[in-house]
Amino acid sequence: MSVRNARGASARSASARRQGGVALIIALVLVALATILATKLTFDGFLERRRTMGVLAAEQALHFGMGAEALAAEVLSKESSPQQPTILASAWAQATQPLPITPQDDPEGEPIGTLQGALEDMQGRFNLNTLGHATNDAKTQASMQDPQPLQQFERLLASVGVEPKWAAIARDWIDADDTPGSPDGAEDQIYTSQIPPYRTGNWPMMSPSELMNLPGFGADRYRKIAPYVSALPTAVPWINVCTAPAPVLESLADNLGEYTEESLAIGRKTGCFPDKQTLLKVLGAKAATPVQNVAQEHSSYFRLTTRVTLGTTEFTLYSLLKRETSGKITPLLRSFGTP
Repeated sequence: MSVRNARGASARSASARRQGGVALIIALVLVALATILATKLTFDGFLERRRTMGVLAAEQALHFGMGAEALAAEVLSKESSPQQPTILASAWAQATQPLPITPQDDPEGEPIGTLQGALEDMQGRFNLNTLGHATNDAKTQASMQDPQPLQQFERLLASVGVEPKWAAIARDWIDADDTPGSPDGAEDQIYTSQIPPYRTGNWPMMSPSELMNLPGFGADRYRKIAPYVSALPTAVPWINVCTAPAPVLESLADNLGEYTEESLAIGRKTGCFPDKQTLLKVLGAKAATPVQNVAQEHSSYFRLTTRVTLGTTEFTLYSLLKRETSGKITPLLRSFGTP
């Protein structure tokens, strides 16, 4: 009996040890699961806080950007008149240094961020939407596409090293019909064969970046032409010769290749250079005729670029401002990240 009892006690002891080992493993698994859950909750809470802080910072930055719009409107109204030449020597054309943003309840306290703005005359650029401008035929009085903007854009493309054929393709992207305007043109039959397929805009461009919708145009060509083009909400045909860069000036006619960025920068330190009268004299009577109404010395459209930094949040606001003949400044379009 004693041997049998000893064996039974030993078996019970081994069973108890196994049960204790299982319990320990279960306890370790529960602790691990609890640790994982706690870590996940902590990390999710951290992400949620960061997300909330980012959203609040973006909202704050937007309001700072709209405040910068009001300041830019005041500067434009004071420093530039719709009836006078728009010149780059004016205060509005000078980029500001980063301005500190301080807490509202502690103006003398540590800055919480910075704000920087820059105004640019958008009528010193070629307006892509003029490609869809229509005119009346002198003989038949029928409506037809104005050839002048197309020829000007072809010259501009060539001057920056991009094939002129893209001018006709861009015009077909904008015009309302579905018929290619030239052998280089492209309508729905080209776009629907792309992968994925899509249709032509058949509408004025909202942004110059729409050029990259043209099949094969690509980012490299866009980077070359982007500093010299705009997409204004109306087909405003004129170029402000007081602020236009050299390639845009040269695009006005075939024999305008004498201006460089250096000569323009020197001439514009004190006023409008070249002024319209001088430019037309350089062209000569015959070549000046089609440029007469395109070359101007004043502007109605300006773009404000506002960069706001709040902590680790960086925010860029592009605002298209229109100056009425009365001098009133109206924001027409806002975009974030892409001009």
